[in-house]
Amino acid sequence: MIHNPVNDKSPGGRRCVTDKGARRIRMWRIAGLTGLCLFLGALVAPNLEQAFAQSQHQGGGHGGGHGGGHGGGHGMVAEEAKHFPSVADDETKSIRPPQRKAAPDMAGNPEIGKQLAYNRSRGRCLSCHVLGPDSTQPGNVGPNLSDYGNSERSRAYTFQHIWDARVHNRQSLMPPFGTNELLSAHEVAHITAYLATLTRPVDDPDRTSSPRRSRREKVFIAGVDLTDADDYIEAGKAAFHQVGNNGRSCTSCHSAGKDGPDLEGVAATYPKFDADAGRIVAIQDRINRCRDTHMNSDPLKRGSARLNVLTSYIKYLSRDVPIQVATDGPAAQAIERGEQRFRRKAGQLNFSCADCHTAAKGQWLRGQPLNSLDNTAGDWPKHFIAGHDLGQISLQQRIRHCQVVTRTFPLDLGSREYTEMELYLTALANGEPVWAPTKSRLRGQ
Repeated sequence: MIHNPVNDKSPGGRRCVTDKGARRIRMWRIAGLTGLCLFLGALVAPNLEQAFAQSQHQGGGHGGGHGGGHGGGHGMVAEEAKHFPSVADDETKSIRPPQRKAAPDMAGNPEIGKQLAYNRSRGRCLSCHVLGPDSTQPGNVGPNLSDYGNSERSRAYTFQHIWDARVHNRQSLMPPFGTNELLSAHEVAHITAYLATLTRPVDDPDRTSSPRRSRREKVFIAGVDLTDADDYIEAGKAAFHQVGNNGRSCTSCHSAGKDGPDLEGVAATYPKFDADAGRIVAIQDRINRCRDTHMNSDPLKRGSARLNVLTSYIKYLSRDVPIQVATDGPAAQAIERGEQRFRRKAGQLNFSCADCHTAAKGQWLRGQPLNSLDNTAGDWPKHFIAGHDLGQISLQQRIRHCQVVTRTFPLDLGSREYTEMELYLTALANGEPVWAPTKSRLRGQ
């Protein structure tokens, strides 16, 4: 059980911090005597009723920042992605079969090959392999290639392996760079020439100083660890009290003496099958249904800062409650479909979620460890930081962000496919406590 300094979690209650140091920090926030904390990548509004209207990085819509919409940075959907299969149920495109390719009649340039191999958006070789002595944060998903030139592999073999490794190993995790048009034949020839120059062994990075961390060591818990993530609780509580078009708010039903149920523990049961909707729904779907039927108000946009903080507050009302999503009945079939999508190869890189988080778990992709997702569903919404600060995002936004990064055409937030994938991941975490909202805790913090 996590000690929670926020004593009163009731929808109508007041936040009461008992620790003197925490109270002092809170007073500084209110008085504005310190620098303003960042809220979702933007400045916190002095009035918490306005806080959820400021989306991170001025991103609006899908939670802003690098994770939202079809915007820039890590949110940019590669144009080529639409030519490759997605995880959509009605997808008609198929994975391209393994393709044999003869090396072009040209001498590759090792210098150009090195530039391509080190480039994060072209060869991407350092993501999985140690190369030369100047390799920076190389991964170890693939073999160490620092002395590949001593391997006596033929030029034809090396070219083919880069072009499409599935010709040699149908289960290879290596993207089919040539078949899927990530690299041209001349570019593959240049990388082939560069690999032939690697003859001096380089040790894998010593990562004994970066041991595997527990779930608790990977996150700050809002309201416990006293970070700017605490503001998500405050902003969510403000959204919970905000009235809709008919003068009613969430508290009109869900507070002491009202007609609606106590919400403590409710979020721990979502996603779940909804008989009225005839499908699996996430907690965000339930929020928007209530806004429609009980508040005469428009739904909040999926992935928006306002819906994320409101979801965070409702999750917070279930703090430390074990996740207990149903795994029988209609949910069982949905979980099976969610797992199938989790394991389905898709996109231009020909990756599945399972490639990184099951087959390669425990290994490193560039400077990041690949973790199992078995116990993390209770952390979301999370202020997510991994290379880029994405601000506060939902679990479905994280799924979508991964697909954008792996050049898989993403689906709409709230789609059946993403909701059932969320259910699958949440079912893996059954029995784990709800800690949301959280914030990524980087190593050393």
